[in-house]
Amino acid sequence: MANTTTWSHLINLKSDNVVTFISFLFSPIRLPVDGKERKMNIKTVVKKNGQTVYRASVYLGVDQMTGKKSRTTVTANTKTAVKIKAREAINTFANNGYCAKNKPTITTYRELVALWWESYKNTIKPNSQQSMEGIVRLHILPVFGDYKLNSLTTPIIQQQVNKWADRANRGEKGAYANYSFLNNINRRILQYGVTMQVIQHNPARDVIIPRKQQAKEQKIRFFSNQELKKFLAYLDSLDLNLYENLFDYVLYKTLLASGCRIGEALALEWSDIDLKTGTISISKTLNRYQETNTPKSKAGLRDIEIDPATISLLKQYKKRQQVECWKLGRSENIVFTPFTTKYAYACLLRKRLQGHFKSAGVPDISFHGFRHTHATIMLYAGIEAKDLQYRLGHSNITMTLNTYVHATKEGAKKAVSIFETAISNL
Repeated sequence: MANTTTWSHLINLKSDNVVTFISFLFSPIRLPVDGKERKMNIKTVVKKNGQTVYRASVYLGVDQMTGKKSRTTVTANTKTAVKIKAREAINTFANNGYCAKNKPTITTYRELVALWWESYKNTIKPNSQQSMEGIVRLHILPVFGDYKLNSLTTPIIQQQVNKWADRANRGEKGAYANYSFLNNINRRILQYGVTMQVIQHNPARDVIIPRKQQAKEQKIRFFSNQELKKFLAYLDSLDLNLYENLFDYVLYKTLLASGCRIGEALALEWSDIDLKTGTISISKTLNRYQETNTPKSKAGLRDIEIDPATISLLKQYKKRQQVECWKLGRSENIVFTPFTTKYAYACLLRKRLQGHFKSAGVPDISFHGFRHTHATIMLYAGIEAKDLQYRLGHSNITMTLNTYVHATKEGAKKAVSIFETAISNL
């Protein structure tokens, strides 16, 4: 009898309602992402106007964007309608990539870059943020920014990479030499689009990188022996009673003696220097935002032994710095502080350095030239390349050997005379 009533009721329903009811009975349900189907508790609710409705809290699954459990509430005039709405909510959640929020409505490459950058920028250091932002803004967005994502294809990207390569290999002004890196960034951006489900596949994945032409050997700037003697003689002629001169004198001597980078030197605290053992511990560097961060690689973390003369100079400088601090009614733990700010600005110090170079009558080798001069002296003196790699904080020995190929070539010439001497002493 119950079956007769049910089917007679069904016959009297409108055709669209019949279709909905039958779809509910036989359509498959997408289970939540955790694979569990929970029992649904349908509550009866009486509204203020006296209308009776039915309501249920529906578990959708774990949101893949947030990692949290997601639920929703459905309300309908009948329990059957509640079940239908619940099924629809679960299926919608699954079709949306198991996310409660709708997929980002991204249509252009420029919009995708903006979305990617908000996520990516927090994974890199401030210095790298500024560098990466500039690369994307100057080299990538101008060529891909206005493209619709659905029209950006592998052939289009391949053509652009070929153009980058041609310009770089011709040495064209304004060309970005490392065009492979540009392609890597573009590929990373588009892969983020795949992850966010705004595109189905990454068109940059199959791009072929043109071979890079052998670059000409870059000459590094460093002092010759004669130029170094001339510059040191000039430094010794400075009036060291003037604190600014003493500051520059000690900074330049420390850079020459240690081979450390200017950012590493300006970040030094007195606790980083062991004046008894003659060791400088490098654990941080000063970035362009006047903030300290760790070196780019683990190799940058190192202890550098320095000569007794430089240690003695640092001891004298520390005493003088304390006197200047007392005048200001303060104490100081930063080695090369200008007092007006916590850390010295490398750009301001660079202008002073250029003035000293000009007064000394020597080439402008920049602050980095002190590092190159130190490395060259050490190699000429016979230091092993592996030891120099550690001292300079290079991540691999290839970088050391390629940078100082001039010194290794000179060492190879000396090896002949060493061999001759060894043979003659047999």
